Amino acid sequence: MKVVRGEIVRGKTTACTTCHGEDLLGVAPDVPPITGRSPSYLAREIFDIQQGARNGSNSNVALMRTVVEKLTPEDIINITAYLASRPVPSVPSDQIVATR
Repeated sequence: MKVVRGEIVRGKTTACTTCHGEDLLGVAPDVPPITGRSPSYLAREIFDIQQGARNGSNSNVALMRTVVEKLTPEDIINITAYLASRPVPSVPSDQIVATR
């Protein structure tokens, strides 16, 4: 996978939108949002999943491992930079759900 002129070019992995939704804002309850996130946070998550250091209580981590296993460090930098550059849509205040 590469990012060329702001567009993801299909390659060696599955498109992020397949699981994280067309807007990359995640799919409740188990698929997290990835748009607008810190590139260092995303890169660390991907690296940890690749190395088997990140495990989860659901099957999503196992699925992610197959998605990220062939990514090179350059791929990870490109993907995370792209995701971090995407604007996070504003949510009207009446749609924000507070959790404790």
